[in-house]
Amino acid sequence: MEECERRERILDAASEVLQQCGYHAASMDKVAQHSAMSKRTLYQMFNSKQDLFHTLINTRLFNVTPDECHYRDNPAEELTELLMNLGRIILRPDRISLIRALITESQESADIRQILTSLRAGGKENVLTGWLDRYVRQHHYEVSDIYIYSNMLFGMTIGDMMLQSLACASGTAWIEQNMRPRFHKAARIFLAGFQQEHVDTASPGTS
Repeated sequence: MEECERRERILDAASEVLQQCGYHAASMDKVAQHSAMSKRTLYQMFNSKQDLFHTLINTRLFNVTPDECHYRDNPAEELTELLMNLGRIILRPDRISLIRALITESQESADIRQILTSLRAGGKENVLTGWLDRYVRQHHYEVSDIYIYSNMLFGMTIGDMMLQSLACASGTAWIEQNMRPRFHKAARIFLAGFQQEHVDTASPGTS
């Protein structure tokens, strides 16, 4: 088995153990058992239990790499496709289950809170922020903190559907049916508002 395959199997097992047992009851022994790997193999790839779960949360929720986008001549379509690619990854049932477990565990576990805080603090280098940064540079807009806009866009698209999935246990079919029309409308509204804001900023004397 290749190292990357072993790594993914261990992360899958860690996610299962977290959801079944909670972080405090989770152990490297249980993860090894669920992954059908030896505990020695786990420690060869991860320094500690905290390191393992840090990697799990980072790779499954924060460090998401979607497929390459097209429509580079149409920003709204390109942004819609990027959001669709991200949504199909982040809104998968296994990812929603992991998010639900983390919400529960964050109330009880200082380790989980620390992991989430550290990843959040370093989470600015993501594909959505990268796309918006490139868009801003192409249009010569003056933006002091593009991350604020990235958060807004994520919240009104993927974040909104994530909350609905968590609260209402919406199925995969509902997500697939609603993603494109919602994301396409949100992308057009966001870009139009973003452009208008910077036109107004550039021309403060106009009404």
